[in-house]
Amino acid sequence: MERAPRALPERVHLPSGRVARLSARAARAAAAAVASARPCPRGCLRDLRVLQGAGVLTDERGVPLDPLELPLADAHALRALLAASAVVPEAPAGFCCENCGAPFDATPSRLLEMGPFVDGELDDPELDRAFDFDAWHPIPALRVGRAICRRVKLAPRTAAEALPLLRLAAAARPEASGEGSAEGPELRLTPAVVAAMGVVGLGAERRASALADALAGAPGDAWAAIVDLYHEAHYPARLVAVHRCAECGARNDLDVPLERELLREPRGAPARPRRGGGAAFPDLDAFEAKVRAAAERIYGARGVQNIDLFIDGGVPACDDGGEPLLGCYTPGGEGGELGIDQAPEIRLFYRTFEAERRADPGFDVDAEIEETLDHEVTHHLHHLAGSDPLDEEERDEIERDRVRLVGQAEARRRARRGAVADFGGFLRATWPVWLLVAAASAFAWCGGRTSF
Repeated sequence: MERAPRALPERVHLPSGRVARLSARAARAAAAAVASARPCPRGCLRDLRVLQGAGVLTDERGVPLDPLELPLADAHALRALLAASAVVPEAPAGFCCENCGAPFDATPSRLLEMGPFVDGELDDPELDRAFDFDAWHPIPALRVGRAICRRVKLAPRTAAEALPLLRLAAAARPEASGEGSAEGPELRLTPAVVAAMGVVGLGAERRASALADALAGAPGDAWAAIVDLYHEAHYPARLVAVHRCAECGARNDLDVPLERELLREPRGAPARPRRGGGAAFPDLDAFEAKVRAAAERIYGARGVQNIDLFIDGGVPACDDGGEPLLGCYTPGGEGGELGIDQAPEIRLFYRTFEAERRADPGFDVDAEIEETLDHEVTHHLHHLAGSDPLDEEERDEIERDRVRLVGQAEARRRARRGAVADFGGFLRATWPVWLLVAAASAFAWCGGRTSF
């Protein structure tokens, strides 16, 4: 469920470690002024112009901060907070659930968790890990001059250094395409734009003109990998909106801000097949044969029997955190209207395995089948023993992941609000009883008084 716009935080912690102050009144005045300008800047340029407004952004001492001088990741975090507070507009967009395909509309910024930025909890080893600008990062092969390159190096960028890219991205997306649209002409990758992206090396090549030529003709998979690295470098992992599908309960992660300067979709020439990607994913019948062969071995090794095995080719079930399951275990017992005993069941979800392989060509289907079956058999043995610590561990891990995203301080605040709401609901539901108790107590007290 989307939240209503929240107040713009007065004090925020940024990914770089800097603490900044924001004025909601000044920000709204600046946003109104920017919106009335002709031509009106869009996307990143609009948001930076708002942050440059008088009195909008200062350091802790009240000294004005120029957003263009901030690291690009800080600037994007501030953009996200402007959108989450509805200081700048973000129109709803249409999406499809990655698990079941059901369509839904969402305004991603409304779902942003602001707590860690407000409470200074940007210290998670995964969500707040700094990008390694000193390392070379592997990418699918692309041609650089006469050489074949399989690695790229990025350099840090400030918002000012990224301006050639931001300007080009804003100009490349026509107003009719709407906020967050992936439509519009491709970027014209000049040396200045490539430098603004922070791409400083492809293999042994360092010349900006050669880098621009290589990226302009890059196959789709190589370009997509470089775009993903750009986002990893300049958009903190916390800039995500979590939407739970109303149909299947799956977690769908959406970009915040939705409109970004580089589209995630591949561009350029069609992707070349990757070498070493492994065999094609097995069809449902072949997958079932693999599962049943593995189950025979594992059931025998673990000393279990009479567990029904079902290979589900439909929409995968999800855990309490919204992640599609590879497999699940259902204990046996009486079931159905007739009360007929049902055998315990292990179910594997074909489409989750397929999705994992699509996301990672190195995903070992056979090994994951064995691991999933063994995991579900362990649930069965724990159930027979009367206690399932594995289930408790999984639920604890889901809760830890939720708190990591929401923030510990915000999680405590929500718990307190939930307790107060539950108590208030209890009183509203039981007030007649308490009224009768009070009346009876008063009557008993009055009746028990002695007259003199």
